[in-house]
Amino acid sequence: MGLFTKEELQRYGEKFLCGLYGQTGGSLDHSANSMEIFFKTISTGAYERPSYGYEATQAILRELESKGFVQTWNLDQEVRITSSGLDKCREICR
Repeated sequence: MGLFTKEELQRYGEKFLCGLYGQTGGSLDHSANSMEIFFKTISTGAYERPSYGYEATQAILRELESKGFVQTWNLDQEVRITSSGLDKCREICR
């Protein structure tokens, strides 16, 4: 079993996606730091365990990338929302 259950990965993935949406203003042209999004939207206490934050962020990014919602580069440090991700955000983010 991985770091998260399937349900947790779904929930955290949506929170991450909404955080990215908010930070980039929903723009397909803007990117954000993936770890910053994780710490702001999912785990405010993970600074005590940075390796957990990194591992958790990687799991979330892999899930979102597999669904076509985000693109990553620079060793997954930078993340950008895709048009499919933008559609999903419009559906789930408040």
